[in-house]
Amino acid sequence: MGLSRLDNFLKSVRGTILYVNPNDLDATDSIENQGNSLTRPFKTIQRALIESSRFSYQKGLDNDRFGKTTILLYPGEHVVDNRPGYIPDGANNYKLRSGSVTNDLPPYDLNSNFDLDSPNNELYKLNSVFGGVIVPRGTSIVGLDLRKTKIRPKYVPNPENTEIEKSALFRITGDCYFWQFSMFDANPNGKCYLDYTINEFVPNFSHHKLTCFEYADGVNNVDINDDFLTYSTDRTDFQMYYEKISIVY
Repeated sequence: MGLSRLDNFLKSVRGTILYVNPNDLDATDSIENQGNSLTRPFKTIQRALIESSRFSYQKGLDNDRFGKTTILLYPGEHVVDNRPGYIPDGANNYKLRSGSVTNDLPPYDLNSNFDLDSPNNELYKLNSVFGGVIVPRGTSIVGLDLRKTKIRPKYVPNPENTEIEKSALFRITGDCYFWQFSMFDANPNGKCYLDYTINEFVPNFSHHKLTCFEYADGVNNVDINDDFLTYSTDRTDFQMYYEKISIVY
């Protein structure tokens, strides 16, 4: 059997299963990869979640494919850059939780930076504005081995700074499901972010301001008022997520 025909047997054409395996030599988060083939999985959970949101969306009114996609995690260490995402202001600019303003959210292309070791990667920018990777509606995340499928954060809110808000690894939406993986502290042999800057620190401090799951707010408009940023909007965190998805695609 030719390799092209074999690949057809290993591919989920409709995007019902997306594969994530950071240890696979052929794994890539490139924009031209859909992650729906065992022979070419994604490297990161975040890239798979973006693709899941795309598979669920259909043109027209009230016809989205709800409850469609399962993300299958292979054993290994999966890193999540769960820093607070960009806040769109409706004028092609974006506010950061640090209080600064940027216009750096270009459409994805073959040169887009999806490397989670880079502080300016494109993936975290789509996160909740309060921190945490948003899990699109109807998405399941399923691991293959409870003990060997590990998820670690890149952002742990500073436990000694009361101006840094609590945060989460994931912000879940409707009809989500999770099974067979474990969540750990940030890599003790690496570094993580602890505030709204790109400075990195060894994570040898308390993680008590970081939760595993919280909900993505689709009811209340975003209203931030702290020492870093005072900003009110007419949109919810959930609406901002899909706005950013539409911009990068």
